[in-house]
Amino acid sequence: MPLDQQTSDRIRAARTAWEEGVLKKNLRRMGLAASPVEFASPLDIGEDDFLERVGFPGEYPFTAGRFAVPLHHVIWGRGKTLGGGKSIRHAFGYAGYGTAEDMRDFYIERGRTMARGGGPNIAFDLPTQTGYDSDHELAEGEVGRVGVAIDTLKDFETIYEAFTGDTDLDRIASNWTINATTNIILSMYIALAEKRGIPPEKLRGTPQNDILKEFVARGTQIYPVGPSLRMTRDTFTYCREHLPNMNTISICGYHIREAGATRVQAVAFAMANAMAYFRVAVNAGMSVDEVAAKATFLNFGGGMEFLKEAACRRAARRVWAKIMRHRLGAVKPSNWIYRELGGGLAG
Repeated sequence: MPLDQQTSDRIRAARTAWEEGVLKKNLRRMGLAASPVEFASPLDIGEDDFLERVGFPGEYPFTAGRFAVPLHHVIWGRGKTLGGGKSIRHAFGYAGYGTAEDMRDFYIERGRTMARGGGPNIAFDLPTQTGYDSDHELAEGEVGRVGVAIDTLKDFETIYEAFTGDTDLDRIASNWTINATTNIILSMYIALAEKRGIPPEKLRGTPQNDILKEFVARGTQIYPVGPSLRMTRDTFTYCREHLPNMNTISICGYHIREAGATRVQAVAFAMANAMAYFRVAVNAGMSVDEVAAKATFLNFGGGMEFLKEAACRRAARRVWAKIMRHRLGAVKPSNWIYRELGGGLAG
């Protein structure tokens, strides 16, 4: 359908603003002289409602992506620096097994053979996930099996013996795939930092902390929904006061998809859970923008239907932007953006 003159003028003006603003900023950050791709608009393809349904990459509603330039055109990695000089503090790949000593040795060896700069991304065994000590009768046969066993602060200290000097706690970001016992693991990290003389406000990391997904997909919850959400709320409010650089939650659709949900259901459950968390935080006195700035998504899982997975992400970005902007009232455009881990888990 041909565009009327008013619509054409709006899109042309928006494109000019995008090229001079978001695109130029992203190119500078990524160390590129020009965009390696061409982005089509209705001026090229004649689509209705383009600005509302698609928009330009890096701009609301982020259907076409959160960056003006696709990241696969930029050479970057864990702990490496973008062309504009910003350092990305990724954690290492997700791993965990055996004892704390096993994991310490694993990270020491991995540091010798891989690029340093990231902290651990720790998988915990089921007893640790559900609050049991390794010597509890219900833990028999599960200790160190699907992750590392953590019983005391000493175990945490042992793991982090692999991270000192240039990779001390104030120089890295750590990830902990932990939910029901998030507050315990986070407390151990704070205690470890204090023993090393590192102020907690310098700590960076992300606990998964997505307890509602456990009720839906995995079953490692300890308490009923109400008390569980209060513990999540306490993580939000404590981090706001004492750990300003710490992310507070990683909202997951992946586990829900793996438990049998369709791709649409995984998106719906994850976003419904996210809204519940944000409302809990708002009821505790935080603003939507405060809690959203410290929240990420893991991903929505994936499969071999590549084009459907791509369409799912495009739709999810648009839906999330509209939820954040119009339903929850987030003011900052950066908080309208759906961010996910991506990679192999995303298809």
